[in-house]
Amino acid sequence: MPTPTSPAQLRSQRPEVPDPPPLADTLAALGDGSVDAVLVARLSDLGRDDARTLGRAWCGFDAATREAIVRRMEELSEERMELTFGRALRVAIADESPVVRQLAVAALWEDHGDDLLGLFRDLVATDPSQDVRAEAARGLDRFAERAADGALDDVAARELRDQLIETAGDERNPLGVRRRALESVAVLGSDAEILKLIQDAYEDEDESLRASALVAMGRSLDERWLEVVLDELADPEAELRFEAARASGLLGDDRAVPDLTRLVRDDDAEVRHAAIAALGQIGGRAAIRALREMAVDPEEADVEAIEAALEEATAVDEPMRVGP
Repeated sequence: MPTPTSPAQLRSQRPEVPDPPPLADTLAALGDGSVDAVLVARLSDLGRDDARTLGRAWCGFDAATREAIVRRMEELSEERMELTFGRALRVAIADESPVVRQLAVAALWEDHGDDLLGLFRDLVATDPSQDVRAEAARGLDRFAERAADGALDDVAARELRDQLIETAGDERNPLGVRRRALESVAVLGSDAEILKLIQDAYEDEDESLRASALVAMGRSLDERWLEVVLDELADPEAELRFEAARASGLLGDDRAVPDLTRLVRDDDAEVRHAAIAALGQIGGRAAIRALREMAVDPEEADVEAIEAALEEATAVDEPMRVGP
């Protein structure tokens, strides 16, 4: 009978996993223009000293490499939940390239660090690039949501609200900056100032600003906008139908179900998928029935969206989960 292998022997037989290369080696390789996933992943979860080391090396990388590194960090953070590039991306936010700054702000979409509130507010107010300012205004939405939930200091919440209202309402600001500020501030309630901002944006001749007004209507969770949103589900412009469908899902009123059920046959795939997702968010018997009817003979491009919506709708409405 063979002698049993001891735990110590088993451990000794395991192949050794090499230690990650020193940060200096990683930075040298990045400086040579190599931005493969293994190298960039080494920039995850940096300590303070390593972040300072990266900061000193960063300006030595050429612009294309810096941009590629930030893009790779965003890709990796979406693919691998264990990777966190917060400190590395904070280095990139100070980049001289507006493209790199904008990408860095966008890549921090899951980071709720308190320091980002002040950093994003400063970018909205002072960055020379309107694209960076718009991205930072979009990034402030997470702090506006915290303020709406009472999870932000009262003074900070008031200052954030005032800045977003001023930014959204100032016609001297670039349109993209105003739009993102409006979308972010909408969660902070339906007081007279915010209602007027949304109404004025909706009545504007610019289609993109009207689209942002629909986003704001949905994010406000205020049912007073329901009739406007329902009307826009039939708008000739696909962008407005798309945003109206998303707003319908956020408002969660089952009066939108008949119009959304018609919209799931829209010629525009993005509009269809927004309508399908909205049905999943609203749930209830009629929405689930519409989704199940779609699932019988779906367009191939819609299968994943229908499955996700059905899962969401039935999870909320367990008694409706009957049949295949």
